[in-house]
Amino acid sequence: MSSTDAPVLIVGGSLVGLSTALFLAHHGVRATLVERHPSTSVHPRAVGYYPRTAELLAQAGVAAAAERAAAGFERHRTRAGVVSLAGEVLFSREELEGADELAGLTPHRLLLLPQDRLEPLLRARAEELGADLRFGTELLSFDETPDGVTAVLGSDGGPSTVRSQWLVACDGPRSTVREALKVPRHGRGVLSRHVSIAFRADLAAALGERRYSVVHVKNPQVTGILVHDDTLTEGTLIVGWSPEEGEGLADFTDERCRELVSAAIGDPGVEVTIRSRFPWDMAEQVAEGFRHGRVLLAGDAAHVIPPTGGYGANTGIADARDLAWKLALVVRGQAGPALLDSYDAERRPVGEHTAAQGSLQLAVRSGSATEEQRAQVQDALTVTMGQSYRSAAVVAEDGAEPLPVASDPRALGGRPGTRAPYLATAGADGPAGTLGLFGRGFVLLTGEGGAAWAAAAAGVAERLGIGLTAHRIGAEPAGPEGGFGPAYGIGPAGAVLVRPDGFVAWRAVGAAPDGDPDGALERVLRRVLAR
Repeated sequence: MSSTDAPVLIVGGSLVGLSTALFLAHHGVRATLVERHPSTSVHPRAVGYYPRTAELLAQAGVAAAAERAAAGFERHRTRAGVVSLAGEVLFSREELEGADELAGLTPHRLLLLPQDRLEPLLRARAEELGADLRFGTELLSFDETPDGVTAVLGSDGGPSTVRSQWLVACDGPRSTVREALKVPRHGRGVLSRHVSIAFRADLAAALGERRYSVVHVKNPQVTGILVHDDTLTEGTLIVGWSPEEGEGLADFTDERCRELVSAAIGDPGVEVTIRSRFPWDMAEQVAEGFRHGRVLLAGDAAHVIPPTGGYGANTGIADARDLAWKLALVVRGQAGPALLDSYDAERRPVGEHTAAQGSLQLAVRSGSATEEQRAQVQDALTVTMGQSYRSAAVVAEDGAEPLPVASDPRALGGRPGTRAPYLATAGADGPAGTLGLFGRGFVLLTGEGGAAWAAAAAGVAERLGIGLTAHRIGAEPAGPEGGFGPAYGIGPAGAVLVRPDGFVAWRAVGAAPDGDPDGALERVLRRVLAR
């Protein structure tokens, strides 16, 4: 039996697993990923990615390719209810209304791209950066010890073993890793069961000039949700099924699926070819702990989020980003293992909150929501971009009231534990503005009078052996708050420490009170790095 070593073993090669491998490779860590399927997804599955996710993809060099691939979906911004594509329209509204007003918040926009098109881009970039991706390879068992994990793998080439320092489970809602660890989950559980039917059909005549992001179909023959691609020749129809009543996937024959799709199109003359079927559960379930020794859970293995709102894939990719920079520092010995405790402290509350938001949106769209529930629903930008972390990797300000898990991103003002505000500053590279400064190591932003902080950064970086760059930002950058200082909540002599994931770790409103910026900055970084 062959044996190899890897700093990190990732189980599951879908969106979240590929993102984890990509972000680790971006930080110079060559992880090994195993996926039992022979290739990336052949099913469209997730479709929409919010601006914050596009920011994360940009950090790893994928956003430009994804935007090119998504160009054909630019007009697919309408959510509608119809009797059929060719029939009566019952309601229609634009997704992310007011997107043109995002200029002061982010340079990115909602990205529509089916999962089966995004995954190959993630795979290609991860492999380009050196990730070891093994498709057609299944995790058979694993054994955790205090100093690592030994996994037994199976493939056509026979069994093999991988010895890794850390294992990341990205193996979906039925995670074999989570089940082996016997990690309980809480939440509302399974809410309903569905089958996604991927098909080919010429939809041009039925759609005309209309382009939909999501279509809710309801007629006597079929009730479901339909999405179509930019070529107007492929789509997915999601319908309910009842395995608890004896219905099986085998009952969804090609003939039955064609009948359902044809009824959703509303034109019996359109030829329909069935590509695949994919059963899944709509559920609200969150694991009671995202770190278990040397095993970490991410994506659906950690939290299952009702798809209403499209938060599942976005939350999983954000998990991967939060986890990757921390794992990279721990693997290289630049941070203590306790840094990984902050992954659970930061991402589990987000998973719980986002899953609850998905359930609330489901209740609203089904018409069963109470007035109290309606009042609790947050908009997508708040849920995905307005998150607040409380952990040892964030140095909270003395006397500051804790922020809620998610709030209006425009009102966060550079608070520690929140996404660093975007400014279109000439001091950064191109339209990415200040966001273009983040993504590798730590970044220290200072005001015009922050020369002492900036000078301290080089010495601290050398002593701690970490990546830390300093940037003095002038008062002129355009922003919703009137410039760098107000946007980040500091004065001209202040400083802000931004983590590799673009979240604020700490800030000083002005100069170091004891006249020792070098010592103050080193103490902060040692605390964040669990050293």
